[in-house]
Amino acid sequence: SNHAKQILWNVLLVILSISLTLAVLETVFRIAGIKGDYHQPRMDVGYTAGGEPVYSSPERYAPNSVIVSYYDSDPRGYFEADGTMSHKNNSAGWRDIEHSIKKPANTFRILGLGDSYLWGQGVRQTDICLSRLPGLFKDSLPDKAIETINAGISGVNTANERTQLKEIGLQYKPDLVIVHFVLNDVEMNLHTSGPRIEFRYEYIGIYNEPDRLTSYSYLWSWVRQRTINTYRAHRYIRDCVARFDERSPGWISCRTALLDIKLLCDRNNASLLVVIFPFYVDLNKDDYPFQKIHDTVYEFCRANGIHVLDLRDSYRQFRGPELWVHPSDQHPNEIAHQIAAIAIARYLKENRKDLLVQRGETGK
Repeated sequence: SNHAKQILWNVLLVILSISLTLAVLETVFRIAGIKGDYHQPRMDVGYTAGGEPVYSSPERYAPNSVIVSYYDSDPRGYFEADGTMSHKNNSAGWRDIEHSIKKPANTFRILGLGDSYLWGQGVRQTDICLSRLPGLFKDSLPDKAIETINAGISGVNTANERTQLKEIGLQYKPDLVIVHFVLNDVEMNLHTSGPRIEFRYEYIGIYNEPDRLTSYSYLWSWVRQRTINTYRAHRYIRDCVARFDERSPGWISCRTALLDIKLLCDRNNASLLVVIFPFYVDLNKDDYPFQKIHDTVYEFCRANGIHVLDLRDSYRQFRGPELWVHPSDQHPNEIAHQIAAIAIARYLKENRKDLLVQRGETGK
């Protein structure tokens, strides 16, 4: 009938219109060079002199081991040859220069605890925020040498850091302990399989997995990546926030560990500062998705007499990805580390009467 023909004709017109629109958009995207930005995942290879495992415990890496990270590109011209970054650990199994256990005379010693952010994944050892710190507040301790010891280990949580401090860190008799707190520090074990909030695995890993059609269409590759980005981000944020529920086992363990670290510091004449690092995404938005977690950790520390610095405000002028080590690796790059170091130094100066004091050498 004429009515049926008219319906069919209208359907064909809609299909033709959509096809032409997509063809025009595809042409525009190709001319402008707009497409999904897909990268191979980072690959890490460890080397040791004796062939032992590089990662032997949550407290330290194998002594004098080297972990080389391989990236598929070098967007900032920062990496070593062929897009690599070498992470060299000292004889204590930490990514730092050598330190004597006995504290040198006339020295203010700072011990840093943390995970891969502090360990400096993807950045040079000299660019890590803790390495930069002494030169930024030297005027507050003009008569002292300032020594920082980086005990950061990739993948550890706050409970691991408590053990590390108790069994090893206190031997160095630090005057100040800085816990570099990252929003996945409530994870019970980042090295097990299953759901986790580790940003690199749950968010960027999927974001960088193209399908077959992405090799043919710029438009599809761009739309697909952003669609997955949005979907995964919402699920990721929901799971992340849930980990900080008052009854969450991970947050309970984390709270207990923070209180234990404070007690250990008090008993051993050390000051304590907790520094909260953000996830580097949507930092310039008023509805930064992880703010609730920052507030939860911040309020807990303040309520329990722990000095705490939230770095979120220090990064408000940035969107986030421009502070990543690499498009496939959300760890803070050298710019983000420098910003963190400046903020930490400022906080130490403002609170020097509490944090930049030497309470004595004798631990209980």
